[in-house]
Amino acid sequence: MALDDLSSVNHLTLEKTVYRQLLKGIISGKLTPGTKITITQLAEQLGVSLMPVRQALRALEAKNLITIQKNRRLTIRKLSANDLNELLQIRLNLECMAAEKAATICTDETILRLERLLEEMRTAKDRELYLEKNKEFHHTIYRTANKPILLEIIEDLWSRISPYYFMYLVEGDVTKHTPYHKGMVKAMREKDPEKVCKWLKLDLEKAAEDLTNQLIARKHE
Repeated sequence: MALDDLSSVNHLTLEKTVYRQLLKGIISGKLTPGTKITITQLAEQLGVSLMPVRQALRALEAKNLITIQKNRRLTIRKLSANDLNELLQIRLNLECMAAEKAATICTDETILRLERLLEEMRTAKDRELYLEKNKEFHHTIYRTANKPILLEIIEDLWSRISPYYFMYLVEGDVTKHTPYHKGMVKAMREKDPEKVCKWLKLDLEKAAEDLTNQLIARKHE
C-alpha cells in the first residue's frame, strides 16, 4: 500500500509540474496566441511521457487557454476585442472588490512591499521582468484582502489575459501606468477603498484600451 501511494503522489506531482510549465509558457508569451504545436512535440520538449502532458492540456483547455484538435494538435487560444472587453468588465468588478477590502486592512509591511515593487517595475530592463513585477504588485494588494476564493478567480482571469499583455501592451510606453500604481499605493496607505478602486480602474481600462488598439491594428496588417 505504501509503495502504491508513493507512486500516485509522484505521478500527480509530475502532472502538476507539466501543467505549471505549460501555463508559465503561455503567460510569459513563450507560447504565443495562435501557436500550433503537437502533444508529442510538447512531451519531447519537456522530457516526459504523453500522459501527464494530456492531463495538463485538458486542464488548460477547461480554462479556455488552448484548443485541442482531433489530430492531437493544439492551438493557443486567441482573444477577440469583444473577449477582452468582457474580461475587463469582470476584472473591474472582482479586482476592485479585493482592492477595496485590502485598503481597509493594509499594513505598513504591505505598503513597503508595494513601494519596493514600484521601484523594481521602474528599473526593469525587459518586458518579461516588468510584467512579472506588475503582476506581483497587483496580487500583493489582492492577497491582502484575505479572500482566497476571490483571489483564485482573479488569478484565473490573469492567466487568460497575461499572454496578450506580454505580446502587445508592453510594445508601448509602460511608464504611463506609473501614476496609477502610485495612486493605488497612496490610497492603500490612507486606507481609502474608494480611491484605490479609482486608480485601479484607470490602470485596467488604459491597459485594455492599448491592448485592444494593438489587436485591431494587427488584424488589419
